[in-house]
Amino acid sequence: MSKYLVTGGCGFIGSHLADALVAAGHGVRILDDFSTGKRENAPSAAEIITGDVADTETVRLAMAGMDGCFHLAAIASVVRSN
Repeated sequence: MSKYLVTGGCGFIGSHLADALVAAGHGVRILDDFSTGKRENAPSAAEIITGDVADTETVRLAMAGMDGCFHLAAIASVVRSN
């Protein structure tokens, strides 16, 4: 069983990936700041860390013991320019 960190794992895409990883038997840790994602979107088997991916120490701690990372954290509401 591999262990994966999913950044933005409580958002729409991240939560679906986290569900699929758990269903496949992998360990899942989620790093999310909940600026848009919701805690209830995360699978109950996932460990959740509240924090910002821009904080190096938070990411270092979140990655401890993980085999890989799926980086899905993003700001999706960018103002359109002309």
